[in-house]
Amino acid sequence: MQLPPPIGDIKYLYYDDQIIVVDKPANMLSVPGKRPENQDCLISRVNRDFANARIVHRLDFCTSGIMVIGQNKDAHRELSRQFQERETKKTYIAKVYGNPKKPSGKVNLPVRCDWERRPRQIVDHKLGKNAETLWQVLEQYNNCCRMKLTPITGRTHQLRVHMQAIDHPILGDEFYAHREAFSIAGRLNLHAQEITFKHPSKKNLISFKSDEPF
Repeated sequence: MQLPPPIGDIKYLYYDDQIIVVDKPANMLSVPGKRPENQDCLISRVNRDFANARIVHRLDFCTSGIMVIGQNKDAHRELSRQFQERETKKTYIAKVYGNPKKPSGKVNLPVRCDWERRPRQIVDHKLGKNAETLWQVLEQYNNCCRMKLTPITGRTHQLRVHMQAIDHPILGDEFYAHREAFSIAGRLNLHAQEITFKHPSKKNLISFKSDEPF
Protein backbone atom coordinates (compact mmCIF):
# COMPACT_ATOMS: atom_id res chain seq x y z
CA MET A 1 0.00 0.00 0.00
CA GLN A 2 1.31 3.41 -0.95
CA LEU A 3 1.83 5.62 2.11
CA PRO A 4 0.53 9.22 2.15
CA PRO A 5 3.15 11.89 1.43
CA PRO A 6 4.98 13.69 4.27
CA ILE A 7 3.38 16.82 5.71
CA GLY A 8 6.30 19.14 5.03
CA ASP A 9 10.01 18.33 4.99
CA ILE A 10 12.79 17.65 7.47
CA LYS A 11 14.05 20.66 9.41
CA TYR A 12 17.64 20.68 10.66
CA LEU A 13 17.74 22.19 14.15
CA TYR A 14 21.43 21.59 14.93
CA TYR A 15 24.45 19.62 13.76
CA ASP A 16 28.15 19.23 14.55
CA ASP A 17 30.71 16.49 13.94
CA GLN A 18 28.98 14.20 16.48
CA ILE A 19 25.22 14.68 16.26
CA ILE A 20 22.38 15.91 14.07
CA VAL A 21 19.08 17.09 15.55
CA VAL A 22 16.11 17.17 13.20
CA ASP A 23 12.40 17.92 13.28
CA LYS A 24 10.64 15.06 11.49
CA PRO A 25 7.40 15.85 9.67
CA ALA A 26 4.30 13.72 10.11
CA ASN A 27 3.77 10.93 7.55
CA MET A 28 7.44 10.08 7.16
CA LEU A 29 9.09 6.79 8.09
CA SER A 30 12.13 7.01 10.37
CA VAL A 31 13.83 4.08 8.56
CA PRO A 32 13.06 2.32 5.25
CA GLY A 33 9.99 0.09 5.12
CA LYS A 34 10.00 -3.49 3.86
CA ARG A 35 8.22 -2.74 0.60
CA PRO A 36 10.15 -1.22 -2.34
CA GLU A 37 7.70 1.69 -2.53
CA ASN A 38 8.38 2.57 1.13
CA GLN A 39 12.12 3.19 0.94
CA ASP A 40 11.87 6.98 1.27
CA CYS A 41 12.42 7.86 4.93
CA LEU A 42 14.07 10.31 7.29
CA ILE A 43 17.46 8.62 7.51
CA SER A 44 17.75 8.13 3.74
CA ARG A 45 17.08 11.83 3.20
CA VAL A 46 19.52 12.84 5.96
CA ASN A 47 22.18 10.59 4.40
CA ARG A 48 22.07 12.72 1.24
CA ASP A 49 23.55 15.56 3.29
CA PHE A 50 25.39 13.56 5.97
CA ALA A 51 26.67 10.29 4.51
CA ASN A 52 27.73 8.77 7.86
CA ALA A 53 24.55 9.61 9.79
CA ARG A 54 23.16 6.69 11.82
CA ILE A 55 19.64 6.39 13.24
CA VAL A 56 19.50 6.20 17.06
CA HIS A 57 15.77 6.07 17.83
CA ARG A 58 12.51 6.26 15.91
CA LEU A 59 9.23 8.08 15.79
CA ASP A 60 6.06 6.53 14.40
CA PHE A 61 5.27 7.28 10.76
CA CYS A 62 2.45 9.67 11.66
CA THR A 63 4.20 11.30 14.65
CA SER A 64 6.14 14.50 14.07
CA GLY A 65 8.92 16.01 16.13
CA ILE A 66 12.48 15.99 17.35
CA MET A 67 14.96 13.19 16.69
CA VAL A 68 18.69 12.98 17.40
CA ILE A 69 21.02 11.15 14.99
CA GLY A 70 24.63 10.00 15.43
CA GLN A 71 27.32 11.26 13.03
CA ASN A 72 29.78 8.37 13.64
CA LYS A 73 30.06 4.96 15.32
CA ASP A 74 31.17 6.27 18.71
CA ALA A 75 28.47 8.94 18.87
CA HIS A 76 25.84 6.44 17.74
CA ARG A 77 26.94 3.95 20.39
CA GLU A 78 26.86 6.52 23.20
CA LEU A 79 23.50 7.96 22.20
CA SER A 80 22.01 4.46 21.88
CA ARG A 81 23.30 3.64 25.38
CA GLN A 82 21.63 6.74 26.80
CA PHE A 83 18.30 5.78 25.26
CA GLN A 84 18.58 2.16 26.38
CA GLU A 85 19.44 3.13 29.95
CA ARG A 86 16.72 5.82 30.05
CA GLU A 87 19.13 8.67 30.59
CA THR A 88 17.44 10.81 27.94
CA LYS A 89 14.31 12.83 28.65
CA LYS A 90 11.60 13.26 26.04
CA THR A 91 8.34 15.17 26.19
CA TYR A 92 5.49 15.10 23.70
CA ILE A 93 2.52 17.34 23.03
CA ALA A 94 -0.79 15.73 22.10
CA LYS A 95 -4.38 16.73 21.61
CA VAL A 96 -6.64 14.07 23.08
CA TYR A 97 -10.37 13.43 23.11
CA GLY A 98 -12.33 14.63 26.13
CA ASN A 99 -11.25 16.35 29.34
CA PRO A 100 -9.87 14.37 32.30
CA LYS A 101 -11.25 15.06 35.77
CA LYS A 102 -7.73 15.49 37.16
CA PRO A 103 -5.08 17.94 35.89
CA SER A 104 -2.36 15.30 35.72
CA GLY A 105 -1.69 11.64 36.28
CA LYS A 106 0.33 8.54 35.49
CA VAL A 107 -0.52 5.53 33.36
CA ASN A 108 1.23 2.31 34.35
CA LEU A 109 -0.07 -0.41 32.05
CA PRO A 110 1.98 -3.19 30.39
CA VAL A 111 1.96 -3.23 26.58
CA ARG A 112 2.66 -5.87 23.95
CA CYS A 113 2.21 -6.34 20.22
CA ASP A 114 -1.24 -7.39 19.03
CA TRP A 115 0.20 -10.01 16.68
CA GLU A 116 -3.01 -10.61 14.76
CA ARG A 117 -3.40 -6.88 14.03
CA ARG A 118 0.20 -5.69 13.70
CA PRO A 119 1.52 -3.02 14.11
CA ARG A 120 -1.16 -2.38 16.72
CA GLN A 121 -0.26 -2.82 20.39
CA ILE A 122 -2.50 -3.76 23.32
CA VAL A 123 -2.49 -3.66 27.10
CA ASP A 124 -1.79 -7.13 28.46
CA HIS A 125 -1.31 -7.62 32.22
CA LYS A 126 0.11 -11.14 31.77
CA LEU A 127 2.39 -10.93 28.73
CA GLY A 128 2.91 -7.17 28.30
CA LYS A 129 6.15 -5.30 29.03
CA ASN A 130 6.22 -2.62 31.71
CA ALA A 131 5.15 0.77 30.30
CA GLU A 132 4.77 4.07 32.17
CA THR A 133 3.58 7.48 30.98
CA LEU A 134 3.11 10.77 32.82
CA TRP A 135 0.43 13.15 31.54
CA GLN A 136 -0.48 16.76 32.28
CA VAL A 137 -3.33 18.85 30.91
CA LEU A 138 -2.11 22.12 29.41
CA GLU A 139 -5.30 23.50 27.82
CA GLN A 140 -8.93 22.44 27.74
CA TYR A 141 -11.41 22.86 24.89
CA ASN A 142 -15.04 21.81 24.37
CA ASN A 143 -14.47 18.19 23.44
CA CYS A 144 -10.71 17.75 23.70
CA CYS A 145 -7.62 18.98 25.52
CA ARG A 146 -3.95 19.64 24.92
CA MET A 147 -1.59 17.48 26.98
CA LYS A 148 2.07 17.14 27.78
CA LEU A 149 3.06 13.47 27.73
CA THR A 150 6.30 12.21 29.27
CA PRO A 151 7.17 8.56 28.56
CA ILE A 152 9.17 6.88 31.32
CA THR A 153 9.61 3.78 29.19
CA GLY A 154 9.80 3.58 25.40
CA ARG A 155 7.44 0.88 24.16
CA THR A 156 6.07 0.88 20.62
CA HIS A 157 2.92 3.05 20.38
CA GLN A 158 3.08 3.48 24.17
CA LEU A 159 1.59 6.96 24.35
CA ARG A 160 -1.14 6.11 21.88
CA VAL A 161 -2.14 2.89 23.69
CA HIS A 162 -2.02 4.53 27.13
CA MET A 163 -4.22 7.45 26.09
CA GLN A 164 -6.74 5.04 24.59
CA ALA A 165 -6.64 2.98 27.79
CA ILE A 166 -7.71 5.96 29.94
CA ASP A 167 -10.47 6.85 27.46
CA HIS A 168 -8.70 9.90 26.04
CA PRO A 169 -7.43 8.69 22.64
CA ILE A 170 -5.18 10.99 20.65
CA LEU A 171 -7.04 12.87 17.94
CA GLY A 172 -6.54 11.59 14.41
CA ASP A 173 -5.17 8.21 15.53
CA GLU A 174 -6.17 5.65 12.92
CA PHE A 175 -5.28 2.68 15.15
CA TYR A 176 -6.54 3.65 18.60
CA ALA A 177 -9.08 6.48 18.32
CA HIS A 178 -12.81 5.87 18.01
CA ARG A 179 -14.60 7.35 15.00
CA GLU A 180 -15.34 10.77 16.50
CA ALA A 181 -11.82 11.25 17.92
CA PHE A 182 -10.29 10.17 14.62
CA SER A 183 -12.45 12.47 12.49
CA ILE A 184 -11.75 15.63 14.52
CA ALA A 185 -8.18 15.95 13.21
CA GLY A 186 -6.60 15.57 9.79
CA ARG A 187 -3.48 13.92 11.21
CA LEU A 188 -2.30 12.19 14.38
CA ASN A 189 -2.04 15.00 16.94
CA LEU A 190 1.16 13.78 18.56
CA HIS A 191 4.45 15.69 18.41
CA ALA A 192 7.83 14.98 20.02
CA GLN A 193 8.34 18.47 21.39
CA GLU A 194 11.52 18.33 23.46
CA ILE A 195 14.54 16.10 24.04
CA THR A 196 17.37 16.33 26.57
CA PHE A 197 20.51 14.19 26.45
CA LYS A 198 24.26 14.32 27.03
CA HIS A 199 26.41 15.36 24.10
CA PRO A 200 28.35 12.17 23.22
CA SER A 201 31.80 13.79 23.28
CA LYS A 202 31.41 16.99 25.34
CA LYS A 203 29.27 15.19 27.97
CA ASN A 204 27.22 18.31 28.75
CA LEU A 205 23.44 18.13 28.95
CA ILE A 206 21.75 19.72 25.94
CA SER A 207 18.09 20.25 25.09
CA PHE A 208 16.21 20.96 21.88
CA LYS A 209 12.60 22.02 21.45
CA SER A 210 10.13 22.20 18.57
CA ASP A 211 6.61 23.64 18.68
CA GLU A 212 3.79 21.34 17.62
CA PRO A 213 2.46 22.03 14.11
CA PHE A 214 -1.20 21.21 14.81
